Amino acid sequence: MSNGTKACALLLRVLLAALFLLSAVAKLLAIDDFELYIYSYSLLSLNVSFLAARFCIAAELLLALFIALGWWRHWVNLTTFAVLILFSLFLGYAALIGRTDSCQCMGRLADLNPAQSLLKNAVLIAMALGYSKLSRMTGHASLTGKARKTRVIFSALFVVAIVAAVFCISVPDNWMFGPEESRYDRQLLEESIGPDGILAGEGLAEGHQLVAFVTRGCPYCRMTREKLGSIARRNHLDTSRIHYYEPADLPDGLFLRITYGQRPFVLLLDNGVPVVTYHYRNISERQVSRFLQ
Repeated sequence: MSNGTKACALLLRVLLAALFLLSAVAKLLAIDDFELYIYSYSLLSLNVSFLAARFCIAAELLLALFIALGWWRHWVNLTTFAVLILFSLFLGYAALIGRTDSCQCMGRLADLNPAQSLLKNAVLIAMALGYSKLSRMTGHASLTGKARKTRVIFSALFVVAIVAAVFCISVPDNWMFGPEESRYDRQLLEESIGPDGILAGEGLAEGHQLVAFVTRGCPYCRMTREKLGSIARRNHLDTSRIHYYEPADLPDGLFLRITYGQRPFVLLLDNGVPVVTYHYRNISERQVSRFLQ
């Protein structure tokens, strides 16, 4: 086998491993956006979306590792094709239903819509095909029984270690955050939504309502809007009972006086009485959907 063929196989192997690694790290750094993107399709619950996002990242990291090591070439090549085809089918579905927002394939490194990501995947599939063909031509040394057993053990350890590392680096919100009482001016809030209050005409004192205090330019406020919007769509909630307020919407500094400056700040109101408060991390899909249904 020529040195040129070996060099090409090595180059494709390094590029594929690097691209999967880059994609996984980019998603991990923008995990909040990635899990919201998965959830926005209304196919999985919010809690399952947290898990799905992290398992996708772990899968890409494992592919990068095993491609780089050159272990289990046949099965790793098949898995690479399966992952790329599966992602491509998903992106095709996203394009067909008219999604044009970032698919989060490269996190915040590149704002790629589904059509652009399909082109990226086509290039990756071509690279994977080339690497698969060249790797068969170059061949690989056969392993003894003891060496194969050792490789199996190390492979299993790598899988466990990478999955554990992803979940330790970015612990799912529902594992860390539960119901908690936020500090805010409850009396001022109730006065504001009462019969003589500034917000009396907003209908906040009637039935079950959700109120979110958000500000422009705050990334977690943006994601709070997206999360609540996805919860409403997935559970067919009455969006007229979901209210957003920004500082400019409330006179006399009322926003800051009520929230003590925290944002996003979300409340569930039962006939004008606050019963639950949330920040971005601990918003509960089940609780919100049951409360507003």
